[in-house]
Amino acid sequence: MIEAVAGGARVGVHVPLAEVAGHLRDQFVDERVPTSLSERRLSMWPQAVAADIVRRTTWLDLAASSADLASVVHELAAERAELDHVVLLGMGGSSLAAEVVAVAAEQPLRVLDTTDPHQVRAALAEDPARLLVVLASKSGETVESESLGRVFVDHLHRHLGKAATARHIVVITDPGSRLHATAMREGYACVLSDPMVGGRFSALGPFGLVAPGLLGADIAAVVRAAAAVRPSLANDADNPGLLLGAALAAAAERGRDKVLLCAEGAAVRALPNWIEQLVSESTGKDGRGILPVIGSARTAAPADAVRVVLGVDPRGTADIVVDAPLGAQFLLWEYATTVASYRLGVNPFDQPNVEESKANTQAVLAGDHRDGGDVPLIVTDAVEVHLNPGQAAGPALCERLEEVFEWLLTISEPAGYLAVMAFLDRSGDQRVAEVAQRLRERTSRPVTFGWGPRFLHSTGQLHKGGPPTGAFLQITAAAQDDVRVPGRPFGLARLQAAQAEGDRLALARRGRPVVRMHLRDRRAGLDELTAAARHLS
Repeated sequence: MIEAVAGGARVGVHVPLAEVAGHLRDQFVDERVPTSLSERRLSMWPQAVAADIVRRTTWLDLAASSADLASVVHELAAERAELDHVVLLGMGGSSLAAEVVAVAAEQPLRVLDTTDPHQVRAALAEDPARLLVVLASKSGETVESESLGRVFVDHLHRHLGKAATARHIVVITDPGSRLHATAMREGYACVLSDPMVGGRFSALGPFGLVAPGLLGADIAAVVRAAAAVRPSLANDADNPGLLLGAALAAAAERGRDKVLLCAEGAAVRALPNWIEQLVSESTGKDGRGILPVIGSARTAAPADAVRVVLGVDPRGTADIVVDAPLGAQFLLWEYATTVASYRLGVNPFDQPNVEESKANTQAVLAGDHRDGGDVPLIVTDAVEVHLNPGQAAGPALCERLEEVFEWLLTISEPAGYLAVMAFLDRSGDQRVAEVAQRLRERTSRPVTFGWGPRFLHSTGQLHKGGPPTGAFLQITAAAQDDVRVPGRPFGLARLQAAQAEGDRLALARRGRPVVRMHLRDRRAGLDELTAAARHLS
């Protein structure tokens, strides 16, 4: 084993990965990667993108710039002490790190990174007099966050009156954004972020810290842990971020381009969800990428995956161990992901295929696309099975849901994966995750699970821009009770359906195999899906 220890953090890499990771780390040192990153040198990156990439590395020093954030948040919270139902409206990097910090602190932060009307309506049932809404968006123009903001502002206006609404809203955004202008006009409290820091690299800034801090999480401790490890990231030796990045890149170059993330300990329990976005959206482009798979100590690692344990590895089964406090974990993974992206030859700070799905959604909402796959392949009591037009007719002879599941397990590439994507209620429809678990038990290939539209800002980039080895199961459902979006010609149910269709179109254009299972009745449909998954041969 080789390891790097600094600032209260330890990264260990076990054999046989240790040897190749050590060689690549030494190569990075010869190429002056730690110095170049720390000093933001253009020479590290291809000339065409170097200036843009370097401008986007100010996340390296967020621990310093966030040193006073805890006092700002404490003051905001003290002024709103009776508002103890905090709801965070944000997508991807605007919400995932905040959720990790809140879970670690055992604080009841409700995160709405969804357009499912059932899940949103449950949040609207909270007592509005105790509601504190955090609107988090760099631009203020992300369709999910913008729509949810309209819904909640209207809800507060109707129940409390417009004059009283302002103290129930806290905004996190970039200076000069549309949301910033709205906050100034309406008198909302506003915390500004660094516009050069991308959402998934913003864990140590306002997007990751304000919402949990409003509930009492010790965000100062998170920042201190990151600050303690920061000096080591400029070093050639004892640089845990460099070793982690070298291990991830070395494994991917040798065909082990999946990372099985296993959290050990309450402090890092939700961390894999944030790492999943960071790694997949940063590396998954130009036909390359590293696929994170969220697992546990009991999850068997596929042959082409490395097992990463976050925390102490009590079973001694890890290829990589990252043992560090939460704030240090954030900074180490951001650094390592940047280093791995450098080695893979991709820009870690863009997400071109996320933007593509957004454009598809808008086109579907405008009626510019029609679903050519609207004739069901199979119809059961509560489920319809649809196949992409022009897709290989493998399941044409299938008559039961079990047979479709079996077919899905056979069509991914030998080095591929199956992604289960559920456009459902993350709170009320949790048992759909059992479908992914049952499929996982029936194959040696990785099976991932994501909630839509949450995953569109995460693994959705890798699905479309990464290696073309995935097969996809999309699960959608009818809405029994829609939520109107004030000032828009659609409700959340239509928006959710358009997002699912926009993503399906993006995958179909690349020839990715997609099966859509639509639940005409949610409860009965979930009964059928889980029963079929349990009876896989």
